[in-house]
Amino acid sequence: MVIDVLGRVWPFFLLVGAGLALSRLRLLDAAQTRGLSAYVYWVGFPALLIHSLSRLGRPEPALLLGLLTYALIGLAVMAAVVAAGRPLGWSKAERAGAGMAAGVGNSAFLALPITAAVLGAETARLVAGVVAADFVVMAAAGVGLLGWAAGRSVGRSISQAFRNPVVAAALAGLAMGLLDLALPEPLDRALGMAAASGSPVGLVALGAALGLRETEGETAPALAPILLAALAKLIVFPLLVWIGVGLTPAPAAFRAGATLLAAAPTAVNVFIQTRAYGVWPRGAARAVAVTTAAAAVTLAAIALLLRQPPV
Repeated sequence: MVIDVLGRVWPFFLLVGAGLALSRLRLLDAAQTRGLSAYVYWVGFPALLIHSLSRLGRPEPALLLGLLTYALIGLAVMAAVVAAGRPLGWSKAERAGAGMAAGVGNSAFLALPITAAVLGAETARLVAGVVAADFVVMAAAGVGLLGWAAGRSVGRSISQAFRNPVVAAALAGLAMGLLDLALPEPLDRALGMAAASGSPVGLVALGAALGLRETEGETAPALAPILLAALAKLIVFPLLVWIGVGLTPAPAAFRAGATLLAAAPTAVNVFIQTRAYGVWPRGAARAVAVTTAAAAVTLAAIALLLRQPPV
């Protein structure tokens, strides 16, 4: 199981390492790295979300209640991290960035394939809607937090969150899935091509940003917000999902799959968003790297526990 999870995680590190090497070799500078991030922000991730979420279909009422519970728990975890930062003396940027890092996970590219391999294709199908919760509910809340940290009012931040290209694309894809709408084949094919590029380009941009820390002369981010976000994302979130979803009529398979997806490491989209808003991008980059590395162990452990037969 550990080897299987490692086999799914290590390609992420190869792409991050490629970006790191390119920046260290001065083949990618700060402006070029921002260009890669802009492509992912405006094209790659929006295409991915429309292409994948439009195929979800309508969830049954029991599943819908399970999804709602998952989303509410994610919001509560994010709010708790933001609140915890205040007595600890964190800046608004640290509180907002750490809160978003604690809630938005790499469910689509990492945890969902692992769920299919470990718990079966049917379980993966049941929990596919969790991707929508991650990129509609949690991502919108996270973008709202970034706007708040950037000095905007809370109301304006929340309203602008739904105009964010990633959140808007997730909403569009979700609406198409619920209404059973399909794009014309040429457009769908083009979206599929762009979707396939989103995560790889984002990971290269992440590695390049990590490698530029010395050349740009920026202060290294504080460790405490990164560690708290990682703890909340990898341990607290899945534990609460296991408990909370278990109180709903959602199927046992959905409960197990949602728990595994909740344990996904911080999504690279968090780094892309924080970079676009200029709020805690270095911290977000470290949070993505730390949680992805730790997830090689935590995801395997949780997957082993979930595969144990009930007593």
